[in-house]
Amino acid sequence: MSILGAMFTAVSGVNAQSRAIGHISDNIANSQTTGYKKVDTRFETLITVSNQNLHAPGGVIASPYYANHIQGNITQTQSNTNLAITGDGFFIVSRPTSQTANATTFENLRYYTRAGDFEVNRDGYLVNNGNYYLNGWAVDPETGVADTSVVSPIHIEQVIDEPTPTSQIDFVGNLPSNSEVNPTPPLSPSTVQVFDALGNPHTVQLAWTKRADNLWKLDIVAADSTLDPVNGTISGVPDQTAVTAPVQANVPPVAQVDTVTVPSAGVPPLRTLTVTIGSSTVSVTAPSTGWTATQAASNLVAAINGNASMSAEVTASNVVGNTFQIVADNAGTPFSLSLSGNGSGQLDLINVPAALPTGADTASFQIGATTVTVTGPLASATAVRDALVAAINANVTLAAQVTAVADPGNLTQFYVQADAAGGTFTATLGGTSAPTSVSSDPPIAFAVSTANVPAVAQTDSLTLGGTVGSGEIGDTYTLTIGTQSLSYVTDGTETSLSDLANRFAQQINDNPGLGVTATAAGNVISLTAINAGVGFTSAATATNGTVPGFIDVQFGESATTAGKVVAISNQFNPSGNATVPTLQTSGQDIDINFVVDYGLGAQNITLNLGQFQTTNGVTQFAGDDIDVSRLTQDGVPQGLLKDVSIRDNGDVELQYDNGRSRIYFRVPIAQFNDPTALKREVAQGFTETFDSGSVQVNNAGANGAGTIRGSALEGSNVDIAEEFSKMIVTQRAYAANTRVITTADEMLAEVINIKR
Repeated sequence: MSILGAMFTAVSGVNAQSRAIGHISDNIANSQTTGYKKVDTRFETLITVSNQNLHAPGGVIASPYYANHIQGNITQTQSNTNLAITGDGFFIVSRPTSQTANATTFENLRYYTRAGDFEVNRDGYLVNNGNYYLNGWAVDPETGVADTSVVSPIHIEQVIDEPTPTSQIDFVGNLPSNSEVNPTPPLSPSTVQVFDALGNPHTVQLAWTKRADNLWKLDIVAADSTLDPVNGTISGVPDQTAVTAPVQANVPPVAQVDTVTVPSAGVPPLRTLTVTIGSSTVSVTAPSTGWTATQAASNLVAAINGNASMSAEVTASNVVGNTFQIVADNAGTPFSLSLSGNGSGQLDLINVPAALPTGADTASFQIGATTVTVTGPLASATAVRDALVAAINANVTLAAQVTAVADPGNLTQFYVQADAAGGTFTATLGGTSAPTSVSSDPPIAFAVSTANVPAVAQTDSLTLGGTVGSGEIGDTYTLTIGTQSLSYVTDGTETSLSDLANRFAQQINDNPGLGVTATAAGNVISLTAINAGVGFTSAATATNGTVPGFIDVQFGESATTAGKVVAISNQFNPSGNATVPTLQTSGQDIDINFVVDYGLGAQNITLNLGQFQTTNGVTQFAGDDIDVSRLTQDGVPQGLLKDVSIRDNGDVELQYDNGRSRIYFRVPIAQFNDPTALKREVAQGFTETFDSGSVQVNNAGANGAGTIRGSALEGSNVDIAEEFSKMIVTQRAYAANTRVITTADEMLAEVINIKR
């Protein structure tokens, strides 16, 4: 009966729309669920009989359609371990069966998901909110090759990054071409930190010293290593000689001798004689009775020898008549001498008259047109003398010419001395009292003093002997002049004894404080006192010296090679282990290989200085100090895990606090022929089915697989607006089907009523 068929069809429609509304409600509820894949509804017609003559109502069946292949929106997150897939594919995940403090076991069944909200749990696994554990391939951190034969849960156990001992040091820098040879203080070494097999830090220093133009020595200093890369000492041939000390002067210094002559007539009363030697001066004054020539000489000798400053330089002696000698205390020490005094002008002796008893009596003194007069009463001749002396010295005109001095030995006499050296005058004495007398002495003449025996400059000669050359490094020649010493150390660049003598002479001439100059002729160095008559002592010695081992680095001297390394040698490295390249042509690497031992056995290190005859590496151009542009090494200490991130290619990068990153895992992408046929599991998980086809595992981005985006999540692929539209349509369909059922029921009731 068709009414019953209609009712059956309507009931099937109600059931189908009920399923559809369930699917819609599930989608809406999970619209914000990470990695959720919506469920659509597919309706299929049930047909019992349907032909040209008859169509029996069949109804409808509703079945789910899983939109597993449709991608949701991708958003960025702050988590380095959050993942999203752009394109086709799924993450491979596992579910645990048991968890203990020591281990986690997993189901044998593989699961697949697009929910990439993974975080590292306490056990080091990457787990999402659905408790799915991310799977991946193990990767060899050294080669970067993944083992694609096994997919297993990613377990981060590498919380410690093992240290890597240093195996190479790279030095790029410039050595100053204008550096002094063997500068004092030495140039600051370049220091780099290296690591041993346990990650312990050590320092290696590169000490550079210029030893000649375009030639440098390099010492690799590994202070706390039991093996020294550059070791030993370089000794010269023990045949070098110098003159035996003490050196005998070729021309010895001669002590200066001066003869001093005083006036043969002696020195009149009150005359002063002054002797100046160097910067020291002494004076003597004749008494009122005057001095004979011998007396004057003897008094001058006593004054000179009694002066501490003078007696430290000279000795006066040998008084003969009007002469005596002054001799330098030290042979070769010169002095200057001058003799002067107030006896260089005219001296008049004045005998004064007797007392001036009345005011009418006068005594006058006249020089030229200028007269001074004193009047009585004056009680004595002494009073007259003192009054005249005072009047003369008070007169401006007379005082400019002469000086009057009372004779302390005679109360009736006074002297009048010309003020100017060589000065003369005519004096008269007059007045109402009878004058006595005026007697004149002419100026005293002093002979110019010249040395009887002048000082002579000392000259010494030093003779160098032995061999010089590249094998003679560290031989020390020492010259002592007085209390000062000067040394020259051979550096192997000398080619002859003449070359050595010239370099030594240059050092002497650069040091004027020695008091000598030097000239070289062959292997002989001649020393001459800078000041004639200044003596010096000298001595010379030579010892077979040694210098520490070093690496010899030669820079070019042509226009094309200037400032570039052209050769390197370890011939001056007697017992070290550093080796240099055998092939040293342009473009070849400058690799110095050496061995250190920090208590863990031999550790081989290569020092790379760039390339021969290029500017790619160490150079020698103008500068004031070593300019280091790069000084690096390849060792790292132990590191602790700091962070985990996942690259777009799926590589799981472990980042350590030693600055190094390691790749230990790679996240692959799983693909299926029909992802809509995957079986849904809890928490956005899927499992493989017969209809989905077997899983294909590929690298991200390979063979059609999607790519991975780190720090991102894929949201639900549900479109809320679309779902609300479906809900309205489904609701109307559901209501229509219920109306069919109601109508069919009414029709059946009418049929039943007809039978009644």
